[in-house]
Amino acid sequence: MRSDLHDDIPETPTCLYCHAPTDTEICAACAQAIRETSATVLEERTAPMRTATPLPEAAFSITLKGRLGGQEALLTARGQTWEAFRANVEQIRGLLDAPAAPPTSQPRPRAAAPTQPPPEGWCAVHHVPMKLQTKDGRQWYSHKMADGWCKGK
Repeated sequence: MRSDLHDDIPETPTCLYCHAPTDTEICAACAQAIRETSATVLEERTAPMRTATPLPEAAFSITLKGRLGGQEALLTARGQTWEAFRANVEQIRGLLDAPAAPPTSQPRPRAAAPTQPPPEGWCAVHHVPMKLQTKDGRQWYSHKMADGWCKGK
């Protein structure tokens, strides 16, 4: 029987990470390194997030509304000084699509319908029917209101 068939199996077990000879799968040094790394990672993940120092409100700001590549967009430029603001405005100038040209043929305004007088016996002020009144040979239309009579004028 050939003895070289099992040459790839080490006679002494080795660590899975550093391949140092050991009686266990992981040597003591690698096990300690794994514990320390795990503790550090756990500490980093559970530590409260550090917040950045808030930025001061910009002294100058402008927001432009328009279309960018056919999509509605808002572009904002800010600056703490007038010079910085102007430089930032120059950087965004020309990014928005040119506005669409107005239609060349303006629709003609419709002529207003001629106003017709209200039919006889109708109050144009309150839009209610009026009653024909007669007195001393005179006739007129009127309707009663809370504070008196209306003749539709």
